[in-house]
Amino acid sequence: MRRIISSAVLFLLAATSVAQAATPEDSIKYRKAVMETMAGHMAAITMIFSGKIDAQAHLLSHAEALAAAGDEVGNLFPAGSGVGKTEALPLIWQETERFQKDADAAKTTTAQLRDAIKSGDKAAIGKALKPVGDSCKGCHDRYRQDD
Repeated sequence: MRRIISSAVLFLLAATSVAQAATPEDSIKYRKAVMETMAGHMAAITMIFSGKIDAQAHLLSHAEALAAAGDEVGNLFPAGSGVGKTEALPLIWQETERFQKDADAAKTTTAQLRDAIKSGDKAAIGKALKPVGDSCKGCHDRYRQDD
Protein backbone atom coordinates (compact mmCIF):
# COMPACT_ATOMS: atom_id res chain seq x y z
CA MET A 1 0.00 0.00 0.00
CA ARG A 2 2.81 2.39 0.83
CA ARG A 3 4.41 1.67 -2.53
CA ILE A 4 1.19 2.59 -4.36
CA ILE A 5 0.84 5.81 -2.37
CA SER A 6 4.53 6.61 -2.88
CA SER A 7 4.09 6.04 -6.62
CA ALA A 8 1.15 8.43 -6.65
CA VAL A 9 3.18 11.10 -4.83
CA LEU A 10 6.11 10.72 -7.22
CA PHE A 11 3.67 10.82 -10.13
CA LEU A 12 2.24 14.14 -8.90
CA LEU A 13 5.65 15.67 -8.31
CA ALA A 14 6.82 14.75 -11.79
CA ALA A 15 3.58 15.63 -13.57
CA THR A 16 3.98 19.38 -13.79
CA SER A 17 7.61 19.46 -14.89
CA VAL A 18 7.27 16.57 -17.34
CA ALA A 19 4.13 17.89 -19.00
CA GLN A 20 5.54 21.41 -19.38
CA ALA A 21 9.03 20.58 -20.65
CA ALA A 22 8.24 17.57 -22.83
CA THR A 23 8.38 17.14 -26.56
CA PRO A 24 5.01 16.39 -28.19
CA GLU A 25 6.00 12.72 -28.41
CA ASP A 26 6.92 12.63 -24.73
CA SER A 27 3.66 14.34 -23.81
CA ILE A 28 1.73 11.69 -25.74
CA LYS A 29 3.60 8.83 -24.03
CA TYR A 30 3.09 10.46 -20.65
CA ARG A 31 -0.64 11.02 -21.06
CA LYS A 32 -1.10 7.45 -22.32
CA ALA A 33 0.71 6.20 -19.22
CA VAL A 34 -1.52 8.29 -16.95
CA MET A 35 -4.68 7.15 -18.74
CA GLU A 36 -3.58 3.51 -18.50
CA THR A 37 -2.92 4.07 -14.81
CA MET A 38 -6.42 5.44 -14.36
CA ALA A 39 -7.95 2.50 -16.24
CA GLY A 40 -5.96 0.03 -14.15
CA HIS A 41 -6.93 1.54 -10.83
CA MET A 42 -10.58 1.85 -11.87
CA ALA A 43 -10.59 -1.81 -12.94
CA ALA A 44 -9.02 -2.83 -9.62
CA ILE A 45 -11.55 -0.80 -7.62
CA THR A 46 -14.44 -2.31 -9.56
CA MET A 47 -13.13 -5.86 -9.08
CA ILE A 48 -12.63 -5.37 -5.35
CA PHE A 49 -15.96 -3.60 -4.83
CA SER A 50 -17.87 -6.24 -6.78
CA GLY A 51 -16.29 -9.02 -4.73
CA LYS A 52 -14.39 -10.62 -7.60
CA ILE A 53 -11.14 -10.04 -5.72
CA ASP A 54 -10.74 -10.13 -1.95
CA ALA A 55 -8.44 -7.15 -1.51
CA GLN A 56 -10.38 -4.68 0.63
CA ALA A 57 -7.12 -3.55 2.23
CA HIS A 58 -6.03 -2.18 -1.17
CA LEU A 59 -9.24 -0.39 -2.10
CA LEU A 60 -8.29 2.98 -0.62
CA SER A 61 -4.80 2.97 -2.13
CA HIS A 62 -6.29 2.37 -5.58
CA ALA A 63 -8.80 5.17 -5.00
CA GLU A 64 -6.10 7.59 -3.87
CA ALA A 65 -3.96 6.82 -6.91
CA LEU A 66 -6.98 7.18 -9.21
CA ALA A 67 -7.84 10.56 -7.67
CA ALA A 68 -4.22 11.71 -8.01
CA ALA A 69 -4.26 10.78 -11.69
CA GLY A 70 -7.72 12.34 -12.14
CA ASP A 71 -6.29 15.54 -10.74
CA GLU A 72 -3.83 15.66 -13.64
CA VAL A 73 -6.17 15.11 -16.61
CA GLY A 74 -6.41 18.83 -17.35
CA ASN A 75 -2.61 19.06 -17.61
CA LEU A 76 -2.13 16.14 -19.99
CA PHE A 77 -2.87 17.98 -23.23
CA PRO A 78 -0.54 20.98 -23.43
CA ALA A 79 -0.61 23.11 -26.57
CA GLY A 80 1.38 21.49 -29.37
CA SER A 81 1.03 17.95 -28.03
CA GLY A 82 -1.56 16.96 -30.62
CA VAL A 83 0.96 16.17 -33.32
CA GLY A 84 2.36 12.74 -33.94
CA LYS A 85 0.79 9.40 -33.15
CA THR A 86 -2.04 10.25 -30.79
CA GLU A 87 -5.60 9.10 -30.33
CA ALA A 88 -6.58 12.57 -29.15
CA LEU A 89 -8.72 14.51 -31.58
CA PRO A 90 -7.78 18.11 -32.48
CA LEU A 91 -11.07 19.14 -30.88
CA ILE A 92 -9.35 19.04 -27.47
CA TRP A 93 -7.21 22.02 -28.43
CA GLN A 94 -10.07 23.75 -30.28
CA GLU A 95 -12.51 23.52 -27.36
CA THR A 96 -10.16 24.30 -24.51
CA GLU A 97 -12.86 25.64 -22.16
CA ARG A 98 -15.20 22.71 -22.73
CA PHE A 99 -12.35 20.20 -22.44
CA GLN A 100 -11.22 21.82 -19.20
CA LYS A 101 -14.76 21.39 -17.80
CA ASP A 102 -14.60 17.70 -18.72
CA ALA A 103 -11.15 17.42 -17.13
CA ASP A 104 -12.50 19.11 -14.00
CA ALA A 105 -15.30 16.52 -13.94
CA ALA A 106 -12.68 13.75 -13.94
CA LYS A 107 -10.91 15.47 -11.06
CA THR A 108 -14.15 15.90 -9.11
CA THR A 109 -15.58 12.42 -9.68
CA THR A 110 -12.35 10.59 -8.86
CA ALA A 111 -12.02 12.63 -5.65
CA GLN A 112 -15.64 11.85 -4.75
CA LEU A 113 -15.01 8.14 -5.27
CA ARG A 114 -11.91 8.32 -3.08
CA ASP A 115 -13.91 10.09 -0.36
CA ALA A 116 -16.72 7.54 -0.58
CA ILE A 117 -14.20 4.72 -0.21
CA LYS A 118 -12.65 6.50 2.77
CA SER A 119 -16.10 6.63 4.38
CA GLY A 120 -16.55 2.88 4.03
CA ASP A 121 -20.20 3.39 3.05
CA LYS A 122 -20.92 0.74 0.39
CA ALA A 123 -23.96 2.60 -0.93
CA ALA A 124 -21.91 5.80 -1.34
CA ILE A 125 -19.14 3.86 -3.08
CA GLY A 126 -21.59 2.27 -5.47
CA LYS A 127 -23.14 5.65 -6.19
CA ALA A 128 -19.71 7.26 -6.79
CA LEU A 129 -18.47 4.61 -9.26
CA LYS A 130 -20.82 5.45 -12.13
CA PRO A 131 -19.94 9.17 -12.40
CA VAL A 132 -16.25 8.27 -12.76
CA GLY A 133 -17.02 5.90 -15.61
CA ASP A 134 -19.40 8.42 -17.18
CA SER A 135 -16.73 11.12 -16.97
CA CYS A 136 -14.15 8.93 -18.70
CA LYS A 137 -16.61 7.77 -21.34
CA GLY A 138 -17.90 11.27 -22.08
CA CYS A 139 -14.43 12.62 -22.66
CA HIS A 140 -13.33 9.63 -24.73
CA ASP A 141 -16.50 9.74 -26.84
CA ARG A 142 -15.92 13.39 -27.71
CA TYR A 143 -12.13 13.76 -27.79
CA ARG A 144 -10.66 10.36 -28.67
CA GLN A 145 -10.45 8.64 -32.04
CA ASP A 146 -12.42 5.43 -32.34
CA ASP A 147 -10.31 2.29 -32.22
